[in-house]
Amino acid sequence: MSYNIRLSDKITDIKAMKKKQGEKDMNQIAQRITGTPAGSPQEMAMRIKREAPTLADLNNEQLEQIARLVMTQRLTAELNKQVNLAGINYTAEKKTFLNSAGKTKSEHTRRAYSAGLERLEKWTAAQGINILELTPAQADDFIYALNGNRSAASIRLDTAAASSFYTWLHRRHNAIDNPFRGTKARPVKKAVKKIEVPTAAELKTIIKELPKYESAAVSVMAYRGLRAGALATMSINGGRFTAYSKGKDITGELPTSALAAIKKAGLPLRGAFSGISSNTLEKKIARSIARLHQAGKINAAYSAHDLRHFYAITEYKTDRDIHRVSKLLGHASIQVTELYLRGLGELDWF
Repeated sequence: MSYNIRLSDKITDIKAMKKKQGEKDMNQIAQRITGTPAGSPQEMAMRIKREAPTLADLNNEQLEQIARLVMTQRLTAELNKQVNLAGINYTAEKKTFLNSAGKTKSEHTRRAYSAGLERLEKWTAAQGINILELTPAQADDFIYALNGNRSAASIRLDTAAASSFYTWLHRRHNAIDNPFRGTKARPVKKAVKKIEVPTAAELKTIIKELPKYESAAVSVMAYRGLRAGALATMSINGGRFTAYSKGKDITGELPTSALAAIKKAGLPLRGAFSGISSNTLEKKIARSIARLHQAGKINAAYSAHDLRHFYAITEYKTDRDIHRVSKLLGHASIQVTELYLRGLGELDWF
């Protein structure tokens, strides 16, 4: 019994001596490299690169010392990240993002981004993942999980919502990275079909055949180029309108044809379309136009946004003044208008 104890003590002493010797050797290596003052950080860096040993040069005790140091550094980094994350109020940050950030100033985009983040929250909760610690691999898994349940376009929108939010968070909290950046899991956007725009004759048919409320909305979008999202906030006074679209106030003259359609429908000039969401209005118009197409009265089942296309093309062909059209459409820059008109086939691609 006493022999075993003495042997155990001896082994412990030997390990302690080896550990101490390893630390001494490492200290000697460090002293050799850093003992002489360096003239600059670059000089010290070059000295370390030239004289520092590799792992293959170390003995077991020195490797153990390095291993402990690496583990300590990793645990320190992990704890430091947890401390930083603990100071982030996810609910408050999400609310601020949806109410204030970039594209989310559009009510339609805000709803879409909110829905996309809710899907991510449900998925991370089911997986037992802290949403603030989402890794790139987990972000890919989330996208894969959406397959079969949502269309490719919807998945791309959900991914855009999450990616935009994490990028925004990173600007406010360095501990957060965007795990969706560079993902290859997002469905590839397929080539879209050629944009079809109603002719002036077809537009007259649409306005004549649709119910008065929808006909009035079509007149405003086709003859003044407003998006459906702007109609809910539109107010008319003395032939001029004010509205809110894509995060900014817009104002201008309302064509007499559009004004007449609103009056014909018996709608108030202030808040003519305030009782309906843009999404609902777009769907109502699309369904009504689709019925006209099925009846053979028009050539295609045009969307509500095709009415804005009609306006852009009509105005551009008037005098080919892209600057004027850009202001009428409320674009952020001439470059946006150029891309818009090229997509409609009104400008050549270079």
